[in-house]
Amino acid sequence: MDVFKTHVGEGKALMINEENFYLATRERKPYVVDSGGVKSFYAVCPECDNPIQLIGLLRRQQDSLPHRPYGRHIGHDVPGVAVYDEDAYLSCPFSDPGYWRTDGKRKPSNPTGQALYRIMRDRFDRVEYAWRESSGLLLGIKSLRRALTVWRNDKGWLNYGSTYHNLPQMLFFGLPQETLYGQCVSKDSPLASRLAAADGIFLEPSGFSDSYLRIKTSRFVDVGFVLGARKARVVNDRLTETFLLGVNVEGKPLGSDLVVHTDPVWFSRILNMPDWHENHRLSAMAADVLG
Repeated sequence: MDVFKTHVGEGKALMINEENFYLATRERKPYVVDSGGVKSFYAVCPECDNPIQLIGLLRRQQDSLPHRPYGRHIGHDVPGVAVYDEDAYLSCPFSDPGYWRTDGKRKPSNPTGQALYRIMRDRFDRVEYAWRESSGLLLGIKSLRRALTVWRNDKGWLNYGSTYHNLPQMLFFGLPQETLYGQCVSKDSPLASRLAAADGIFLEPSGFSDSYLRIKTSRFVDVGFVLGARKARVVNDRLTETFLLGVNVEGKPLGSDLVVHTDPVWFSRILNMPDWHENHRLSAMAADVLG
C-alpha cells in the first residue's frame, strides 16, 4: 500500500514517504522501534485499522520497491499503534482486492465499524459531496434519507465491504432502483450526456446552480439508477475501487453502465478538512436518522 495513518479510527490517509512519516509521528515510539541498531517503522492501515510496517522509508533500507517506500500488513499487535485483527485483515482490499466477504459482519464493538458510523452521522454532508463528485448525481434529501435509513437498518457500518474510502458509494450499493425524476445531474458529467440523448428525458435548469441540471421526463416515463458490481484493485501499491452505475428507462438499461471511481486519499482529505463549510440541512438529517 502507498498510504498510512497514525491511529485506529478516523484519521487522514497520508502518502508513504519519509517527510510525511516524520511530520505525523516525529519518529517517536511506538511508531519507531530500534532493535539492535535496526529501526522498524510502524503505522496503521487506512482501510482495515490493522498495524502495518513501512518498508524502504529510508534510502539505506534494501527491502523496498525501487525508489518508493510502501506499507505491508504484519500479523501481530504493535503496542501503542494497533491491535491485529485477522478478520479485518482478510477482508482488507490491500490484503486481497478480489476477496469479498459474504459471511459474518464486524462485531458491534469493532473500532472500524464505530468510526464509520460516526463519520456517516457527524460528517454526512462530506459523504454526500464525495458521492456527488464521483457519480455526477445531486440527490434530493428524501432520497438521501431513504438510503441512510436502509444503511442504519442494515447496520452497514458492520459490513466488511465498507471502508473509510468507499462510504459514499456503499451508501447506495445494492439498493433497489432509485428514481431519477426530479433529481439533479452535473451538466458536465457522462451521466448528463447519456440522459440528454435518451427519448422522453429532458434536462432543465435546476434553478439554484448553473453546474447542475434537473432531470424531467415525458409523462409516465420511469427512469432510475442502481449501483452495483463493486471491484477493488491494487496497482503499484495504490488502491482503486470502482462501482457500476446503471440507468434504467422503463425497466431497460440505457446504454452500458457508467463507472464510478473512488479516491481514498482525496476522500480522506475531504473528511479531515478543518475549514469545511457544513451543510447544516444534511447534517441535521443525518443526526435525526442516526441519532
